[in-house]
Amino acid sequence: MAQQGTPPRRLTRRAEDDQHGPDGERRARRAVRPAGSQRPGWEQGAFESYDTDADLPSWAGPSDYQGRSGGPRRRPDPYQGGYAGDALRVDDTDGGSATAVPDSPAAPRPTRRQGRAAAARLRKSRRRVYRWCGVAVVLCVVGAVIALVATSGTPKPPPYVTTLQHGEFTSVPSACTSVNAAVLAQYLPGSGRTTTNQLSESTQSECSFTIDAKPVFRLLEVTTTAYQPFAAASGDGSASDNARDNLADSKAALADPGKKSPLSPAQITSVPGLGQQAFSAYQQENASGLVSDIVTVVVLERNVLVTVELSAQRSAGFSPTPAATLQAGATAAARDVLAKVLAQPTA
Repeated sequence: MAQQGTPPRRLTRRAEDDQHGPDGERRARRAVRPAGSQRPGWEQGAFESYDTDADLPSWAGPSDYQGRSGGPRRRPDPYQGGYAGDALRVDDTDGGSATAVPDSPAAPRPTRRQGRAAAARLRKSRRRVYRWCGVAVVLCVVGAVIALVATSGTPKPPPYVTTLQHGEFTSVPSACTSVNAAVLAQYLPGSGRTTTNQLSESTQSECSFTIDAKPVFRLLEVTTTAYQPFAAASGDGSASDNARDNLADSKAALADPGKKSPLSPAQITSVPGLGQQAFSAYQQENASGLVSDIVTVVVLERNVLVTVELSAQRSAGFSPTPAATLQAGATAAARDVLAKVLAQPTA
């Protein structure tokens, strides 16, 4: 909006109006027009006369309508090529008509192209606001749904077991004291038998018994392991599932020891009536010219595996031992160890 210019000159009496004629009367500022006559360029009744008696009051300012020929007219629109000047100058020489004097040019009206660009920017800004508002609403809805699901209903158990289940063993017996002395004397006869405690923990124990007296060389190895829950195990990952998986792994390793192994592939047979599941495997070993026969018995009972291996060397001056004798000795030792396991505490 244009600033207000210099106020227009007020219509005042001229100095010569105050002069008196010879007859002592004040001369009028303008000659009296005959009745019915009109000033040229003015409509009848429009601004018939000027107030010559007093100055305009101090509060009077420029009007939006400017006096000119043809009646009152609104001040020029600054956006239509006019001027923003507010001052009016009175020209007393042409019969008192008032003309507008421009002070300064007004700001140009924005072009139509600029208006379209501004409208396009406004539309883009609005679309961004709507888009982010939509994203915020979606996030709020998703969060509310998640919170509702998480806080409602009975919480589901984890997908796998993390603790020992009822009836599973918390520990295993010592392997060195689990085999009866009578079994040891029968299948490892002679003097000079030695016992070696290889590992003794609450959940795992290993022990070996050796007789090395020609013509007999035999080795009895006993291992007991109480498995714990394992997420990668089959089923629900319980300790029993973990032990069952290790039973299968042991059988696979015996059946296929590898091409470079000194052990031959095992001949596997099941052993009924021993624990929940049991099998035996017969192999021959040839290591640096020393030949031995080996029988392994593996027993599964809940989360515990019992592994008994009885081997006999039949080279370098030692007599061979029948496979049936080795089978019977390993099975007898496994049965003794299983009886000790069943006496252990459970969860």
